[in-house]
Amino acid sequence: MKISQDLSSTEKLLDTIRGDAPPPAASAPETRVPRPEPRGGANIKTNIKHNLCAGVHIGSSTLSLVLTGEQKQGGRKEVVKWEVIPFPDHMEFKSSRFSSFLGASLNAFLGKKKNISVWASISTNHLKLRNLIIPHVADAKIANAALWGLKKEVEVNQESEVFDYEFIEDTRINGVKKKNVVAFTGDKKNINRIQAMFSAAGVNLAGITATPFAIQNYILTGRLDTGSDPIVVVNVRRYRSEIFCLSNNGILVARSIKTGSYSLVENYLEAAVGSTGPVQADVPALLAVRTAHDSPDFEPMEGPASRLIGKIQRTGEYCSNMYLSNEPISRYYFFGETDNCPAFNTFASEMIVDRTASFTPTDNDIAAVGVKLPTDAQARNGIIPALGLALSNNDYTPNFLYTYLEKEVENRAKKLNRGIVAAGIAGLLICGGIWFYMDRIENKEVAKRTAVEKELAGFTKSVTQDVLNKRIGDARKHMAFISQYVSDYISLAVVNEICTLTPANISIVSLDADLKDKAPAKTGKKGAGKAPAKDTAHKKYLKIQGIVSAEFTSLESSLTGYVFKLGDSPLFGEIDLENKKVEQAGENSVLKFTANMEIL
Repeated sequence: MKISQDLSSTEKLLDTIRGDAPPPAASAPETRVPRPEPRGGANIKTNIKHNLCAGVHIGSSTLSLVLTGEQKQGGRKEVVKWEVIPFPDHMEFKSSRFSSFLGASLNAFLGKKKNISVWASISTNHLKLRNLIIPHVADAKIANAALWGLKKEVEVNQESEVFDYEFIEDTRINGVKKKNVVAFTGDKKNINRIQAMFSAAGVNLAGITATPFAIQNYILTGRLDTGSDPIVVVNVRRYRSEIFCLSNNGILVARSIKTGSYSLVENYLEAAVGSTGPVQADVPALLAVRTAHDSPDFEPMEGPASRLIGKIQRTGEYCSNMYLSNEPISRYYFFGETDNCPAFNTFASEMIVDRTASFTPTDNDIAAVGVKLPTDAQARNGIIPALGLALSNNDYTPNFLYTYLEKEVENRAKKLNRGIVAAGIAGLLICGGIWFYMDRIENKEVAKRTAVEKELAGFTKSVTQDVLNKRIGDARKHMAFISQYVSDYISLAVVNEICTLTPANISIVSLDADLKDKAPAKTGKKGAGKAPAKDTAHKKYLKIQGIVSAEFTSLESSLTGYVFKLGDSPLFGEIDLENKKVEQAGENSVLKFTANMEIL
């Protein structure tokens, strides 16, 4: 049975449902899917060329496409064009031909434009998300802390789920520094399927995010001004509804419930066909004819509507209690297949008094290029998430294809590249400096050589053996003078060094030194033609005896530190510590020691 897409009343819908026409036969698979006529608007503006981004939202029966860009680099993102394309007959999202349809639609939509980032999304029921307060840890450990916190709240399988987190802010809880993060996982199988589908369509995705983050983009880019008040955004879809609680602290709750627009009209359809089985129907059209919530015609829908709004209200109260210190939700925004149902909207405003509104962030978003967004409810409900996706950017939109792991790899690569560039520049500077320095030295040496050559040119006396012998004799006398000077004052230098290095808690009892230079002993035998044996040098030495006064536990460490100080002195060579002995001196313990030191 086939339901017309142009139904405008309950009677038309029921007449069609009661019809006995058999369902159309499934069409044979085609190698090439014809591109259907678009439902929506498309407007190309050539003056927007920067940061082009396309958002692709795959609905239950339509493909919604939005392209955004910037007139100036870093400026506000504006809508370039949009389009809503119905699926071909008898085609579903899981169809093997869907990739061909997707590729043909995107090619026609994007045209010859290049360097366009394409973003898609997974639905909320494939997302696990929690807003967490974690300990104040180093940036490198935030991911582990967020994953650990998420595992405490929900079951996480890292083999089948992709984990990522979004840092919100540093905060204080009872005076203790903490970090606020949004931790989440996405179903890996669903993410891989979407990526493979776009790849088969000839499109490399720049990002895959989740619907809550696409809605959050409206706030982050300034298209939805909620002030500092928390809000709830509700998307009423055909078989599920998505509830997002948003605030300045990021997404507080993202929930998908198994109640949608079909549940609201199910009683009407059962009454019409006398069956509880699934019925194909134009649900938005059936909802649109419910104009008054106080009429008998609304009674079959009142129960499901009350349950749906009750779940939404309880979700808002949960957010208020858990995350907002009982601060009430300021606004409940609705969009979806109930947009054109006055009865449902009025009923919701009575259950959630004076806090409901339609989620229409696109109504006043007529960009400078003059592209008007759709006013039709069904088209708008596909464009809203698609435009949210088109506002995505890796700087503020979570991306399952570019998680914290990829960011860490990229940051390390950037640091490595910066290091290589810096090292190269430093090498060039060093080489330039060395060349300049060597050039200056060369110039100086040339100048010296020229001066010496000029001086030599003024001398007529040549160098003889007598001149050399005289110079050698003068040098030996000078060395002998230096040696005598050292010999005369070595004792003062030794005493001064000992006094300087000896701390107050160490007393020197005796000091014995051999500072004389003895003539080397000759061990060779006397006789004609016999050469003397090698001389044996005489080493100067110093022997000191002392007492260390300190706490019993600090005696050894004090002596060790003293020996290290003596060893660091340029006057002393090897130090041999002997005769260490702890003795009692009155009520205190002392350490007596003897040290033999070589004097250099």
